Amino acid sequence: MWTRLAHGLTVAAMLMTGATRAAELTEKEAVRKFLAESPYNRESAAGVAAIEAETRGWSLWPNPAAAYSREGAGLTEILQYEQPLPVSGRLSLLRQAGVAAVGAARSQAGRTRWELISDLRSAFYLLLAAQEREAAVRAAIDELDEIVRILRRREREGEGSNYDRLRAERERSEIETEIAAARISATQARSQLAAFFAPETEPAGIGAQGRIESETPLLSTADLYARAVAVRGDLDAERRQAAGLDLRRRAAERLRIPEPAVAAGMKRGEVGQRTPLGSYVAVTVPLPLFNRGATEAARLRAEGERSEARRAILEQRIRAEIAAARAAVELRRRTLTEYRAGVQAQGRQLEQIARTAYQEGETGILELLDAYRTSLQSRLRSLDLASAARQAEIELERVVGEPVLNPEVLP
Repeated sequence: MWTRLAHGLTVAAMLMTGATRAAELTEKEAVRKFLAESPYNRESAAGVAAIEAETRGWSLWPNPAAAYSREGAGLTEILQYEQPLPVSGRLSLLRQAGVAAVGAARSQAGRTRWELISDLRSAFYLLLAAQEREAAVRAAIDELDEIVRILRRREREGEGSNYDRLRAERERSEIETEIAAARISATQARSQLAAFFAPETEPAGIGAQGRIESETPLLSTADLYARAVAVRGDLDAERRQAAGLDLRRRAAERLRIPEPAVAAGMKRGEVGQRTPLGSYVAVTVPLPLFNRGATEAARLRAEGERSEARRAILEQRIRAEIAAARAAVELRRRTLTEYRAGVQAQGRQLEQIARTAYQEGETGILELLDAYRTSLQSRLRSLDLASAARQAEIELERVVGEPVLNPEVLP
């Protein structure tokens, strides 16, 4: 019975482990999952479709008019059909302006999508850092457990002190609190990550898989700025919007060109004992005396100037943000490299020296535990620095508008 129970528990543990692994996502898989499941994509597509439908109405021909009248005196009946003729070329300009407006909406939607992907990547690496932090603390606890077992054995054999064992157990309890902090960070990151997926996604079932560190070399500030100017959707949206406003301004100026309306109809009336039927054609030409489109053209000209100014401001801000973000990545990477080359290596060396000295009776338990604590703090600090470097890289790519350090992230 006990054998079957142990076997069942082993199988259950294997299944649970497999499920956990199946729930782990790489960065690319997380981005693909977002693009496939997030309601934002439907909202974005619907927004662009709404603007496309709205602008399509700008270039439609004016509706015709049909009229029927009947006069009692002499029994006269008139049936008329009237159609305005847009011969000024306004509709062609408005059609081009509509294409520009739809393109601007698509570009802005693309920029917003990249902002969301950047937020998703940030949450992904926060989760990965929390997982690795918990793993580092667990490894330190396993090392302390080994020390506690040795101290307990020595105490039973009369070779060790009760104080040493109690002090080691106390140190283990103190370190366990780091696991709780790592779990809280992981829970928060999972919740942030789940918000990017389908509404029914359970945060507890999400795990991150990958490496925090990135060794991809940085491009120069000039190259990064050139790529940002070429790919950033908000910048492209301002360009398209300015072009669309200029086309609409030119269309408004065409209001000074009269657009005639052609009317044709049938007329029947009593003439003596007969009711003859005849046709007629009429042309109506409006006189643009009061509304020549000057007011609307002036407004659109001012809006175009505002759009050009916004584009210039955006380019200036992008240049400054790229320079700052690139400098931050360089500083974060250099700090991590120097820390690992110095402090972290020393912490490991101190731990080994303290353990050997304690075993030989040259130092006490406090010196040994202090060395273990210092080594753990070095490992956790190294993880924090690596996480900060990755977050700085994500911020740089957010500013540029595409994954310049990890091109494979986008499916």
